[in-house]
Amino acid sequence: MYYYVYNHQHKGLPYHRAMKAAGHTANLRFADVTLFDRDQVMNSTQPRYQVKEQLDRGSLIMIYPHSALPPWWYDGLVPVRDYLSCVFVIGEAHKAATDIFMPGARVEVAGWPWCKQRAFKAPNRVKRVLFAPIHTAGGLRPEAFEANRNIFRELKRVQRMMGFEVIIRHIGELEPQGLKNYRDFEFVQGAKDGATRDIDKADVVIAEGTFMYLAVARGTPTIGINQHIACRPNRNYARYTPHTWERYGHLFAYPLNYQWGDLCELIEQATAEEQSEWRAANIGEDMDPLGFAGMVEEIWRESKKM
Repeated sequence: MYYYVYNHQHKGLPYHRAMKAAGHTANLRFADVTLFDRDQVMNSTQPRYQVKEQLDRGSLIMIYPHSALPPWWYDGLVPVRDYLSCVFVIGEAHKAATDIFMPGARVEVAGWPWCKQRAFKAPNRVKRVLFAPIHTAGGLRPEAFEANRNIFRELKRVQRMMGFEVIIRHIGELEPQGLKNYRDFEFVQGAKDGATRDIDKADVVIAEGTFMYLAVARGTPTIGINQHIACRPNRNYARYTPHTWERYGHLFAYPLNYQWGDLCELIEQATAEEQSEWRAANIGEDMDPLGFAGMVEEIWRESKKM
């Protein structure tokens, strides 16, 4: 079988490797199946031109995770089109949520793809706290800016009380993210590459989105950000709020969520025990490459019988 994976950042690579390991051949022009991280962006009224090209070539279209979250933009912000043969998600909670806002679509759990998982490890003493602020992408939605600023401010106070190192892993300039240089913090320029080296050095991670999931997967005590607020894009955020978030957002909200004034208590909670139920439902087992490739092939073979 021929396939092609349109890679988003590092996130498509595990799916490409899985298909290759199963003996399939990457070929854009003759792909029987093409995997995208998303078939249409929110600021457009039409599918991506690459999707149209692959449909014209007779390829099936499938979706792999654009981020560690379920594909919430299909909740009234982007049409769920008939050509979508399957939407792959990471964990069982993601499938339960996606089934709510994409009731007619085929949704399959593919497992955790982006790093090797490690068991939870509580530190004897918190020496190093890593804060990964929500980064800009054509701007920054106000709730993200406010959260970044509040966490940054509270880390100054809590650092003086508890005496730990603070590492700010940021992507892009500081000020647009609500931050500024501070002599008692260490600043590290991050990249959207899925690297876990900064996570592995930390005793506690404060983050949201994919980086938060990476931290949990690596067994590092973690505090989430804006876990009970509907996801919105950074660009044109006022126009794009999921329509039925209240029906499913709780299914994948991380239990330890930053609130102003609670940081000391949250650090204690994060290091006391793992949020194991959340991890099992939202990250689950590592992706089985051959199992994933088998699902793709099965869906393709079923389509040939129709």
